[in-house]
Amino acid sequence: MAFAAGGALRFTNLGSLEMSPDEGASWAAASAPTAAEVIARQPSLNPGELPVHDLLLHAWIALFGSSLAAMRALSAAFGVASILLVYLVVCELFEESALTRDDTKVVAGLSALLFAVNLVTIKYSHEARMYPLMLAAILAQVAMFLRALRVGGLANYAAVVVLTALAIASNFAALLIPATEGLWLIYIIARAGWIPEDGKARRAWVIAIALVAAGLILVPKLFSSLHAASAGSLGGWRKLPAWYEPFALFNKATGSFAFPILAALAIWGVIRGWRRGARDSIAFAILWMCAPPLMMVAASYTIAPVFVERYALSCFVPFFILAALGIFELPGDLVRAGALALAVAFSLGHIVSYDRKPHDAQYREAIAAADSALKPGEVMTVVPSYAIQVLRYYLPPDQVDRAVRYDPSAPAAVLIVGDQNLAPGAAQSYRSEYPQVVARLRGVTVMRK
Repeated sequence: MAFAAGGALRFTNLGSLEMSPDEGASWAAASAPTAAEVIARQPSLNPGELPVHDLLLHAWIALFGSSLAAMRALSAAFGVASILLVYLVVCELFEESALTRDDTKVVAGLSALLFAVNLVTIKYSHEARMYPLMLAAILAQVAMFLRALRVGGLANYAAVVVLTALAIASNFAALLIPATEGLWLIYIIARAGWIPEDGKARRAWVIAIALVAAGLILVPKLFSSLHAASAGSLGGWRKLPAWYEPFALFNKATGSFAFPILAALAIWGVIRGWRRGARDSIAFAILWMCAPPLMMVAASYTIAPVFVERYALSCFVPFFILAALGIFELPGDLVRAGALALAVAFSLGHIVSYDRKPHDAQYREAIAAADSALKPGEVMTVVPSYAIQVLRYYLPPDQVDRAVRYDPSAPAAVLIVGDQNLAPGAAQSYRSEYPQVVARLRGVTVMRK
């Protein structure tokens, strides 16, 4: 059921939304003629990652073409793979708990189903971006982290290191997960008295050393990426999060109607699981759910505004796991079936409600309007400036030179203003320079000098 529902929801209507500026950056890097050129383009186009996703998308485009539906299908495939990985994570999480193996498989299946039908896990599978790859890599890493902590083994330790590197290379926001795991390792080691005599404590020391070694290599690149994504740069303008944002994150992502149901089930799962003796499993899930949003708030106030839902995608997984455990702990199959039906129904209702409203900007129509307003020899531009790749995607190949990157010192004749990711008051300053409105469209305005 999880695979059928999740696959259908992720692969349906992949080409319905217009290209976003972020997708334009991924397309511009991946559409390079050679892999070497992809690697050369990537740092300026997608500074928050290494070229793992762009190289995969480059190969994908070579096989299936560069239509929006084709490029987004790669993300949808990673989204479907993540359903299986959720199942594996749950099996590892509760392996040493009081739950029997059969009970654990039921909770794993329920978790996979809740994950499969929730909007927050679906909408990013409809974007040609790196986040579904990052999520899949994180889930695989967490599964191997839990296994290595439980049984050790050189192969498991190596898998943790490789998957950690892959996740962080996919997007540097994935560093939140090994940081969270580091807190858990500190707890395990401290509980053993800091002396690695206990088998689990020894394994925790080995994993901690491996994660620190990998982190020391990547941290310098991470900090340069955070500064590049700050206000006024490639990532666009972002505001500092309010104190309640880590709590509101789950409500916004799962829906105002589905969230109370899922939250109540998760709380019940925590209570019942704790009483049944699955305390370490519950504690790790809560840490995984809460630590990444709190770390993003801390980073936003100390480094640069980075509180973004997609950076914390994996922390929704333990929320669904606890809700699934809450369903399993309800008395009687009929009550469980009713709770599951409610959770799934309201989650699907959130998807339907979301799909009824447009969530893309009409760049394609804006480009057509701008092109018709240009005189011979004139060029168009766009703000935010990183949206230039969308113009180059939609323009015919022989007219790409009619779109130029925004330059205040050499203003273009026509300006396309995207409403998203602009600092307050920025749009008004452009109107003084471009007083003639050519077209007002959803999410964009076309203006002429």
